Amino acid sequence: MKIKDCKHLPKNIVGPRAEKCEENHFCAFGQRVCLTCGYVGCCDSCAQHLRIHAKETGHQVMASYPADKDSFIWCYADDDYLEPDESHNLKVVKHE
Repeated sequence: MKIKDCKHLPKNIVGPRAEKCEENHFCAFGQRVCLTCGYVGCCDSCAQHLRIHAKETGHQVMASYPADKDSFIWCYADDDYLEPDESHNLKVVKHE
C-alpha cells in the first residue's frame, strides 16, 4: 500500500526513545519503533512487544529499527507494508 493511503500513519512521526526493546532488553534482533510515540519493542518473532503496544494504545504504524537498506514500515490495522514516498521515509526514525 502507498504510505499516503494509510489512514493510521501519524501526522508527526516520532523517533525511537530507546535503543532496544523497552520490555526486555535481551532481544537482540527484530527491534521495531512505534511511529506515534517512539516506543521500541521487539517483533513477532521474539516476544511481540510492539504488536502488544499497538493493541493497547491504538498506535498502528511501526518501522523496523534501526533503519537500514532492508527497513520497512508496517501498519497493524491495515495488515500491510507501507511504501515510503518523498515526504515519508525511514531516515526520520533513526536513533538520535
